[in-house]
Amino acid sequence: MDILKKRGIKLVNKEVEGFNYKCSNGVDPDAGFIVEYRHIDTINEIIDDIDKALSGNYDLMTNNDISTDGGGIAFITPNGIEFYDEDGINVLPPVCPLDEFKDLLIAWRDFLNMPPYNGQKVN
Repeated sequence: MDILKKRGIKLVNKEVEGFNYKCSNGVDPDAGFIVEYRHIDTINEIIDDIDKALSGNYDLMTNNDISTDGGGIAFITPNGIEFYDEDGINVLPPVCPLDEFKDLLIAWRDFLNMPPYNGQKVN
């Protein structure tokens, strides 16, 4: 079973005032964090860093901060992805396993790459 089905996540195209916006159905906090990533290059860099951590090369990562421009704060740790609020309090215990976060990122990246594209005029 893929990660989206396992967690009940649906990635959707939402039309607002003639423009397409990509989002999730909001049932999963990890996916809710991931959908804030809008740049494929950023997603690929995070996947690369997660691969380093998964292969035991955590020390080869240049930056474990995977916070979003939308204000989400998270870090790659050897134990998984840890999420924090602006006061430095861990807000989503337990951590998201690295392999599951990676699978969610890949699903989101693939969805972003499918037309209609995010922000594209649909009419």
